[in-house]
Amino acid sequence: MRLSYATLAKRPALLTRLTGLTNKEFEHLLAPFASQYEQQIIQPRVSAPKRVRAGGGGQKGALPEIADKLLFILVYTRIYPLLFIQGMLFELAESKACTWVKVLLPVLDAALGQAWLRPKRATGRSLEEIIKEFPELKELGILTDGTERPIRRPKDEEKQKTTYSGKKKRHTKKHVTLTHPGTQRILAVSEEAAGTKHDKKILDEANLSCTTPIPIKGDSGFQGLQVGQAVVTTPIKRKPTKKGQPKSQLTDEQKAHNRALSQQRISIEHSNAGFKRNRSVVEVLRNTRQGMSDLLAMVAMGLHNLRVSMRTSYQF
Repeated sequence: MRLSYATLAKRPALLTRLTGLTNKEFEHLLAPFASQYEQQIIQPRVSAPKRVRAGGGGQKGALPEIADKLLFILVYTRIYPLLFIQGMLFELAESKACTWVKVLLPVLDAALGQAWLRPKRATGRSLEEIIKEFPELKELGILTDGTERPIRRPKDEEKQKTTYSGKKKRHTKKHVTLTHPGTQRILAVSEEAAGTKHDKKILDEANLSCTTPIPIKGDSGFQGLQVGQAVVTTPIKRKPTKKGQPKSQLTDEQKAHNRALSQQRISIEHSNAGFKRNRSVVEVLRNTRQGMSDLLAMVAMGLHNLRVSMRTSYQF
């Protein structure tokens, strides 16, 4: 059976399992996706200098409807099947499925940007810009955390050293996110970094600015972080002791501080799990094209923000 939106629209539970979106969310994304497909794919072809045929002429493609094109790329990012499996689902050859992924993934990314769903880059941003869009964050604060996705072990020895994360003996790529503590919306994200780079160093290189005492809450990986006048809160760690001496213990007040911070930070853990519904950022990266890892992550975060903005369970 060839998958099509006309069929899956009548089976909303199956549509959600295949794409991660409800019918309403799919329809909300369809208009900006169609607009970006027209701008990026159709117009350059129609306006080519030597083109003779009118727009719409010629043989119809395997995915003639724009809704089926959106369904194709959403299924790919959600399930992340092998390309020959993706081709079987839509009755395409493996090579054609590969071509459509290459064409449609940037279109989906641009559509999420047009719909104000894709998180902006954190590099060079002022936290006041975020507060202006979400005024409640002045009191709630902003959560930050690092998140990794596995990649294949590089053959080059130097690349092995830079991408080895030490966690689960994997080689990874990493992003640091800034998240809304109430709605779990991803507000900003760093540039993609190698797995060995420290979370704090990634934010330091992002050159964030802040002129007001906005609370920022992070895990112990952000100890010593300074972002302008922002108030950075991290867990209190035990003081190191010499070998053979009894370990130092935290006071009851320090333990209470850590528990309260952990309860506040659980929202960003849920946010990271939310965008990792897309298997394309959970499984080992198979797309070797330059920039594909970062593109898949941005698309997954944009789709998470779409769910956050339209589902009542996320509303703050």
